[in-house]
Amino acid sequence: MFKMSVSDEIYTHEYLWRTANLMLEESLKEENLKKIKSFYFRLSALLTSYLAFEAFINFSGYVLLPQIWEDEKNHFKGKGDTIEAKIHKLNEVLTDFEWKRGERPYQNIKKLKDFRDMVVHGKVNASNYEVLSKHDGSDIKWEHDWDTFTTIEKVKTFMHDIKSFCQSLLESMRKKSNHTHLIFDAFEGPLGFSTGESINN
Repeated sequence: MFKMSVSDEIYTHEYLWRTANLMLEESLKEENLKKIKSFYFRLSALLTSYLAFEAFINFSGYVLLPQIWEDEKNHFKGKGDTIEAKIHKLNEVLTDFEWKRGERPYQNIKKLKDFRDMVVHGKVNASNYEVLSKHDGSDIKWEHDWDTFTTIEKVKTFMHDIKSFCQSLLESMRKKSNHTHLIFDAFEGPLGFSTGESINN
């Protein structure tokens, strides 16, 4: 046996994206069986896919601007929407990256941040309305603000837009960095990477 010096990187965005995909697959299996169970999976898939997007932006900063990302909390503090501030910073380096804020896919991802905040902050969703009373309870709406985000088609669309945006970003990154993970398409790479060398005593 001998001692080794090891350097490894674990790619959080890859783990989160695989989790979101698994949740989406499970929701599709359950859709025709138990609709409420399918909803739980869709809710999880959507939140985790947005977290994967945030993690991909942080991965991009780690690769391109490591000095800034070492102290990212202080650097981006007080700059409004942190994710937008980070993308803006990346865009300063990736001058050929076309960030079309008012168009898909980014415009759709921006909407998804509202969903993310809704879930993360977890406030009570209260409403008042009038209905004709029914004995079977079907008069109660049980509607939540997140319902507009969580249909099967909406979840698929949001996830498609996240992957599309990140792929465009990645293709621009390839022109600025030879980082090993950039040879893989967005969310298609390994979960981690390590290198090692023996230590001479």
